Amino acid sequence: MRVALEYDWSGDAEVDTAALRTFIATATGGQQAPDGTVFLDGMYVTASADSEDDVNEAMRLFGFEDRFWATFRFANLADEATSDHNTALMVHVLIAFAQTHGGSGVLLHNGERAVLQYGKDGIVFDAEWEDWTENAEVAPLLTQFASRTLPQPLL
Repeated sequence: MRVALEYDWSGDAEVDTAALRTFIATATGGQQAPDGTVFLDGMYVTASADSEDDVNEAMRLFGFEDRFWATFRFANLADEATSDHNTALMVHVLIAFAQTHGGSGVLLHNGERAVLQYGKDGIVFDAEWEDWTENAEVAPLLTQFASRTLPQPLL
């Protein structure tokens, strides 16, 4: 049995829900459904700006106030090539967003392990996350951006 993967992205840039969803759809080439969900072959993405009541207090452990979130959910039946490509698309979304909107953010694997972080120190990949080096589309990015062991305050 294959288990579905989920990555959760939180950030502190001021962005409204519609703009965030459009950014993700444009960056991935995905199709946005009427409810705002972005669909791709083997993955879908939900995203929203946080209201005052929805702020994820745990993001303070990463040094920023949570203002938006997105969840990248990978289909458990997708083949490895599709999943690898979607992983690369997800990483490119975060890099492009960090470069155009700035602020701070973190990408968590299954809601707890930090695998990519950005902020005042630039974009940083977690050096201990083997999925980065094993993915032919992501591995070249490790020479363009920092890679080091990221703090894991949720583990």
